[in-house]
Amino acid sequence: MRHAPRVALVVLAACTSKEAPSPTGACGACAEHADAETVGSLASTDLVELSGLAASARHKGALYTHNDSGDRARFFALDDRAALRATYELDGVTATDVEDVAVGPCPAGSCVFLGDVGDNGEVRAAVQIYRVSEPELADGRLAPEVLTLTYPDGPHNAETLLVSPESGDLVIVTKTPTGRSGVYTVPGRAVPGRAVLRKVGEVVVPPVGGGLITGGSFHPCEKRVVLRTYTVMLEYRFTGGLETLFEGPPRVIAAGREAQGEAVTYAADGRALFTVGEGKGAPLYRSDCAR
Repeated sequence: MRHAPRVALVVLAACTSKEAPSPTGACGACAEHADAETVGSLASTDLVELSGLAASARHKGALYTHNDSGDRARFFALDDRAALRATYELDGVTATDVEDVAVGPCPAGSCVFLGDVGDNGEVRAAVQIYRVSEPELADGRLAPEVLTLTYPDGPHNAETLLVSPESGDLVIVTKTPTGRSGVYTVPGRAVPGRAVLRKVGEVVVPPVGGGLITGGSFHPCEKRVVLRTYTVMLEYRFTGGLETLFEGPPRVIAAGREAQGEAVTYAADGRALFTVGEGKGAPLYRSDCAR
């Protein structure tokens, strides 16, 4: 969103009944990332205030994205050059402030999770996660499952939703002006229904990052997670469970030049990072492995 700090980051765990088809070859990770390069620009007038980005586990090169507050309940599929491939309308729900999107395991195989977790005024009694099976790359209407979440310590603003590729658990990271963001989780098996988030820690954002967490993504096959601020990406390596996600110091990765950068995702094979910001005609950036 444009004015105030955003909401938290939630993690849900899902019981996976079958594996999602992989759209890539062998998964890997970068020791270092090269400078971000522009790979395309948003041409559709529907894509004006993008806030989240997630790589498809089903369709090679496809990226899911969405606008934040002010738009209706819908999301989009892009190709890896920023061309619009599909628009998906969500039936039966009214969006308040969708701030992030993630792809992760679910009983159907692979699902898209939309995090309606923005709360600039910190007044929402509950926030929602919308879950749908990964759809075909064609315009359509989808009926989402809904998870309604409350924080154990009162309302928070958040812009980051993570879904563990191993457990399907959901993680929400809050957005605060203090540089200390809360980390909250909930099992993916809680979808659909109501649940209370559990606080498992905090993220202390280094000064270089500007302090405001605006998006994030789990690595698809390594114990890594990336968060972003308006200016940089912060990659964390962890060794244990969700409580250990942000215990170590992050590796700082420069982001592209964006008017207001809020979205980040690893590529489906883990060997690149994509980012995009708000605004008409915004560029899609890709940071490949330098080594």
